[in-house]
Order: sequence, then structure tokens, then C-alpha cells
Amino acid sequence: MKEILLKKKPSLAIQPLHALLTAAACLLLVCASYAQTTVTGKVSAGEDASPLPGVNILVKGSTFGTITDSEGKFSISVPSSDGVLLFSFVGYLTQEVPLAGRTTVDVVLVSDARQLNEVVVTALGIEKDKAKIGYAIQEVKGQDLIKAREPNAINSLVGKVAGLNIGVSSEVLGAPSISLRGRSPLFVVDGVPLVSDTWNISPDDIESYTVLKGPSASALYGSRGIDGAIIITTKRGSNDKRGFNVDFNSSTMWENSFLTIPKVQDEYGPGDHGRYAFADGKGGGLYDSDYDIWGPRFDGQLIPQYDGEYTPDVTYTTTFPSGTTFTGNIKPTPWTARGKDNLNRFLESGLLSTNNIAISASGDKYDLRFSYTHSYQKGQVPNTKLNSDNFNVSTGFDFSDRLRFESNINYNRQYTPNFPDVQYGPNSMIYNITIWGGADWDIDDMKDYWQEGKEGVQQIYADYTRYNNPYFLTYEWLRSHNKTDIYGNMALKFKVTDYLDLMARTAVTSYDILRTEKFPYSATVYGREQAKGDYREDHRSLFENNTDVLATFNKNVTTDLHLTASVGGNLRSYNYQSSYITTDYLNVPASSLTPGAYTFDNSLNPIKAYNYKAPMSVLSGYWFVDASFKEWLNLSATGRWDKNSTLPAQNNVGFYPSVSLSAVLTEALKLPDFISFLKVRTSYAQVNKGFTYSQIGPTPNAAYPLGY
Repeated sequence: MKEILLKKKPSLAIQPLHALLTAAACLLLVCASYAQTTVTGKVSAGEDASPLPGVNILVKGSTFGTITDSEGKFSISVPSSDGVLLFSFVGYLTQEVPLAGRTTVDVVLVSDARQLNEVVVTALGIEKDKAKIGYAIQEVKGQDLIKAREPNAINSLVGKVAGLNIGVSSEVLGAPSISLRGRSPLFVVDGVPLVSDTWNISPDDIESYTVLKGPSASALYGSRGIDGAIIITTKRGSNDKRGFNVDFNSSTMWENSFLTIPKVQDEYGPGDHGRYAFADGKGGGLYDSDYDIWGPRFDGQLIPQYDGEYTPDVTYTTTFPSGTTFTGNIKPTPWTARGKDNLNRFLESGLLSTNNIAISASGDKYDLRFSYTHSYQKGQVPNTKLNSDNFNVSTGFDFSDRLRFESNINYNRQYTPNFPDVQYGPNSMIYNITIWGGADWDIDDMKDYWQEGKEGVQQIYADYTRYNNPYFLTYEWLRSHNKTDIYGNMALKFKVTDYLDLMARTAVTSYDILRTEKFPYSATVYGREQAKGDYREDHRSLFENNTDVLATFNKNVTTDLHLTASVGGNLRSYNYQSSYITTDYLNVPASSLTPGAYTFDNSLNPIKAYNYKAPMSVLSGYWFVDASFKEWLNLSATGRWDKNSTLPAQNNVGFYPSVSLSAVLTEALKLPDFISFLKVRTSYAQVNKGFTYSQIGPTPNAAYPLGY
């Protein structure tokens, strides 16, 4: 009998449960396929293990991305723990990191020598990636310029920046001529314009110079930035791993004579048409008041000269080859070129000695740096020198991870009892010795410069009409210079979010200058031929305050687009005043023998006084936007409005826009290996030269023939 096995069909009650279980299983599989894994980590630089903020992180093959925070940390959700992360940052090699199931990844990026990895300081103290900038800019590190110090810190930039020409003056207080593409640039220290000279900055305190070439680079400074700007960033804190530094630098340089001595003829002496005879140096002789250098040839013949013996009871007759004769009471002496080397024997070795000590410290929440520099410069002209003391203090303190305070103050004092005048005119030693002075007189004869019996009243020289004894000028015609210069700033920086920063800063620039001039009896110069002396005082003071507020947005808008935008305002208050007072000849002779006679009460005629005041205020608003697409295409635009109190009310607002575009082609295209970096850029700006007061006011010489 054949056995038949019958299978029982499931009941209808069980079928719905089976269907439900099947559907749940399918749903779990679908959900599992879309599960997210959170990966965290930190990105640091390979050269010094410092954290790297702003690193772009992208999940390979997707649009998921993020950037690192200020401490280099990141957190990103990935579809799979077996995926790959791409890490990219300007100046570093892009790195692919397989997760391989990890949820914590620490990455060290290696510098890319093919890229410009510099971050430079631009207008308003804003740091930018150099590769992204669309206008002409050049940076010089301060440490490269202090091996051999200059009396003026700016002198060290000679030959370092394309388009920047600096005519260095080796004279004491000789200001360098500075030209950036043919114009005079604005100086900015730690983001704040400097309304002063550049003698008040110590080279040892400078971290870097950034030269912004043209208005496209400096339009954020408005009309003040029309000619470009030189941005000076000072040092802060300690860069030593131990958090404490003591640096001492000393340099000494000597200067021997000039690079080029003017070549003058020493074959003929003073006079005209081969004739000359000294009587009184005031026209009583033969051409002895018209000191042209075309007199008799130096052949040792006997001619009355400035140092000849005066014999009131004896007369001497001198006959010249032309037949002209002269009779006088000066005993003739041999006519020789005894002074053809006068200038070299008059000049001394110059000296420049600079000493700096700096103490700096840094911690988790603070940085501090104190610096003192003393500079001593001895001129090549006798009795000329300049001392300069410079104190610089910078501090920074982090109240929290989001709130930081920074400050910097610089105090400088320059002082000298006498600095030389080597320009054109009878007040210049070079003028008296080389340009118009002949070789008939000996510079050594001029060291005892007072006439016997007329000390303090009459100098000795070979001419008493137009020129002056060089040693008399050096020790009697004295020009003092005393200047106190202070600038400083305080800033409070608040990080509202990871992508929004606020900054408030106020800065002060102030200086006070007093120059005096002691013009002794018997000194002569154009317009003061009576030679009765003078005393003058030139006083100048300035105070300027700049207060800024700035809000900055910095974020990756998409994985390909990074946006930085700022909006801010500035209030500039400026006040300059000067006074210039001079005697109109002296009633009682004054000299180093009677210094108390140099007073305004001793004026022979009523004194002359001039004063000048220049108040000004400027209210400004400004903005800038930087957009970067895939790290290679960069667009930057800026705008600034200035409302200037010195302009007519109906036309006192100016708008100064700029725009620049740059493309880093080595990032966008596959180029041959021999092309390490290739960028194209273009820029445009519109800046007008608004009316501003001069920082020094009217030149005293314009109101009075003598001055400096």
C-alpha cells in the first residue's frame, strides 16, 4: 500500500504575521544602508605640529564636507565607516585618508613647496592668503633687515621691494626720500595709519613689512591710501617653546668720508681774470668780496692773503701779469694750494651704534613683550650727533576662548644739541669748503675761529661778505632737535560664533617737536647780511585718534565656495598746531661765550611770530568681500565712504571702491612639473586725493628767510 503524506496549509490567522515580519526585515535593511557614522579628529601642520584652522574636509565621492575650527578640530558625519576623507588646505598637499572603520582620525598635513603658503597682513591689519590676493603686494620679514641696522628703519628696505625707491640720507636726521611707484605711500603700524616720521620705530621691534602697491591694494584707507601703503607689523610675545625669551642685539658701524667727493679745480685761487688781493674780505681788496675761483694760478708768487701780517705803517704793491696793481697793508705771502684737501681734513669718522634688549613671554592665555632700543649716531661733520631712545610694550590676554584683549604702545624720544645743515647755501659746511671755497686757505687755520680781541663778536675767515668759517658754523651756529613721539592702540576681539568675529580698536598717535636755532654774531646768510645774529624756536605738536569697529563673517557657504565679508566704521580725530618765533637781529651779541643772550627779549627789532592750526575729523564706513571658489578663483571687492570736515558741506563725502580678481592656474589645471606656481590677476580702484592738512604745516622758511 502506497503511503501518501499530506502537508497541512497554514491557517489564515498566521499569514498576516508572516507578512509583517517580512516587511520589517526589509525596512531594517533599507535603514542600515543609510546609517551615518560620526568621525572626529584634529588636523595639524607637519612642520611644527601646530593646529590648522579652516582646513577643508570632504567625503570622497559625495558632497558631505566641513572645516576645522580654530583649534584644528573637526567633526563630520559619513555614510560609511569604510569611506575616504579628503583633507585640503592652501599651502599644503591634499591628503586622502581611508577610515577603515575608524571614528577618530588625526591628520598631519605636509607643506606643498609648489604653493605660496604665506599669509600676509593687508589693509586694516587683515590677514589673507597671499595666493588669493588679486593686487600687487610684497612682504619682507623684519629679521632679514637687522643684521646691519640703519638709523631709520625704512632705509633697510633699499633694493628689497620692486617699485619701492628709497633715497637714503646718511646725514644726522636726514629723512630718506621714499617713492612707491613714483608716489609717497601711507605708513601703517599694526593696522593703524602712522602720522609721523619713521625715526620712531626700532628695527628690532618689526616682525614684517607688507608693501601694498597702488590704490587697488590700499583703497580701504580711502584718500590716504591713494599712493599705496607700507604695512608694518610689530612683534608679539615669545616664539620659544619654553614660553620665555631674552634677546640682546648690538651693532656698530663706522662711516669714513663720502662715497664721492665733489671734484673741483685746485689750479687757480679766488678772484677774477687772474687777479686777487686780500684787504678786509669786504671789498677793500681786489675781488676779496666776490669769491669766484678764477683768480691767479698757484705758482708760489707773493700775494696779500687772509692770514698775512697787517702793517698799518707799511704798504705793499702787488703787480699781476695783466698789469693790474694793488697796494695795501697786508704783507704778501706765497700763493699756493695749501687747502686742496680741506674737506677730507674737516670731516670726521661717523658712527652709528644701536643696542636693543627685548624680553618676551607667552602662556596659554597671554603674551607679553617689552623692548628697549638706544641708538647713537655721530655725524661726519664735527659737533653733530643724535640720540634716540625707544620703548615698546605689547600685551595680549585671552579672557576666554572667544574674548581676547590686545594692546601696543611705543614711546620714542630723539634729542640732539646740534645737527648739520649740508644743503646749498652759506649755512652749509660743504658749500663753504667745496662748492665756493678755494684752495688758497687752510682748514686747520680755521679751528681757532674768533678774531683776537673780538671773541664772541667776529669770526675768522678768508671772506667776510658771503661765506662762513666751517668750524665757526659747526660750534656756533647750533640747531637743536627734541622730539617726543608716542603711538599706541588697544583692541578687543570677540568670537561670536565659529564664523563671526567682532573687533573694536582705538589708537592714538601723538608727537611734540621743539627745534631751536642759535644764529651767532658775524654769521652771514642770504637775506641776513647785517650778520647781527638771531634766535628762533619752532614748536610743532600733533594728536590723532582713530577708533574702528569691525564685524567679519568667515565661512564655507558650500563645499566649493568660501566667503569672507567684513563691515566696519572709523572715526578719525586730528589736531595739528605749530608756532614759529624769531628775533629780528640781536641787540647784544650772542655766541657760545654768552649763551644767555639767545632770548626773544634781546631782539633788536620787534620779534616775528607765526602760528598755524589744523583741526580735522573724518567719519568713515567701509566693507570688503572675499569670495574663493575651489581655492583657485578668488574675487575681492572693497568700498569706503569718508565724510571729511575740511571739505564744503555740500561735497564732503567721498566713495572709494576697488575690485580684484585672481586665478591660481596651478590649482585649476594640470600643468608641467617645471611650473611650480602660476597665477593671473587683475584689479581696479577709484580713489581721489581728498583735501587733508599737512602733518607739518607751513614751512617756516616761507615766512622767514632762515630756518631748517
